[in-house]
Amino acid sequence: VGAVIMLGTLFGLIVLIFGLVLRFDPEARRSPGREGDR
Repeated sequence: VGAVIMLGTLFGLIVLIFGLVLRFDPEARRSPGREGDR
C-alpha cells in the first residue's frame, strides 16, 4: 500500500510541476529553439 501512495504522490508532483511550467512558459514548449524572443 505504501508503494502505491508513494507512486501517486510522485506522479501528482510531476503533473503539478509540468502544469506550472506549461502555464508559466508556454513558449518554451512551443519553440525550444528560440530563447531570446522578447
